[in-house]
Amino acid sequence: MNDLIERGAVPEGYKVEIFDGRVIMTPQSPEQDWTVSDVKDAVKSAGIARERVFGDVLITFPGENDAAPDLTVIGLDADRRKNSYSCLDVLAVVEVASEPDDEKDYVRNVRKYGRYGIDVYLLADPFKKAVTLMTEPHSNGYGRAVEIPYGHPVSFTLATGERVTIDTSTFPARDVHQN
Repeated sequence: MNDLIERGAVPEGYKVEIFDGRVIMTPQSPEQDWTVSDVKDAVKSAGIARERVFGDVLITFPGENDAAPDLTVIGLDADRRKNSYSCLDVLAVVEVASEPDDEKDYVRNVRKYGRYGIDVYLLADPFKKAVTLMTEPHSNGYGRAVEIPYGHPVSFTLATGERVTIDTSTFPARDVHQN
């Protein structure tokens, strides 16, 4: 299945992930696309080269299912392997919740990204109209989580010393009852 994903055999507008041994195919919402685009622009405005910022690219996790986060920021000396990077190269991950209280983003990804030492996990939630910034990774998740309402800036510093500030005032909201 990973080979099919890497070759691009996924219908346009869909995101396919293998998570806990299951194949999950989800249509990307406009809110996800717009939010990821705004975050990517902010990261690049902080002086981080575009080669270090990408979305939906395979990240390998040794002994676990791989993932393709909505947005990933990698280190300066990251080593590309075919069409993927190791989780050890990842400095920050951004996910956009695709449904209210998304268990994958709020529970499983928190545990996984924290366990593998990803320093910054930013979860944008168009249903809650808030961003959760998680730092201080440990074996069960993150030691620090701060919820910031849309409209307020979010700032964090990467392990490289690079500082990123994201204006969330442009992040689109989504009604809980919207299909």
